[in-house]
Amino acid sequence: MIGYYISCSDEVCDMFKPYVWGKHGIDTVMKIELSNDYGTDLNLLLIQYYVEGKFSNYLPIEPKLGNYKKDSKDITIAIGVTRKGFHEKEEFERREFVVDSTLLAIKLSKNKLFKKKLNIDFDKLLNDVKRVADEYLKYPEPYFP
Repeated sequence: MIGYYISCSDEVCDMFKPYVWGKHGIDTVMKIELSNDYGTDLNLLLIQYYVEGKFSNYLPIEPKLGNYKKDSKDITIAIGVTRKGFHEKEEFERREFVVDSTLLAIKLSKNKLFKKKLNIDFDKLLNDVKRVADEYLKYPEPYFP
């Protein structure tokens, strides 16, 4: 239901990836904990992180929501990961960034797709992600070895 894509081109990426795909990354935790019963009209909410680095080509200033694709039943949202917003933060604040951006992606998608009368239970998805996020945020520091 929720997927992640990370675009980056240097070693800065290695700092961000574990928060999403590591042993205790949010994607890893959500794949175990989330149900697949959120309706029939959304197969994938793809959160695309664009990480600021030495060679960044594209970095959205505000989250940018793509169009809903009826044939594949998916929607994307591009989110910029800046030095100030992520890299200069403490470990727990970095995890909060990942959680907050995931919740924002769901809320923006819900607002955009509301008028289309699709069979998507965004409220259940939000509640489940909040529950998983609470677990994700409780991992003791140091979060990554």
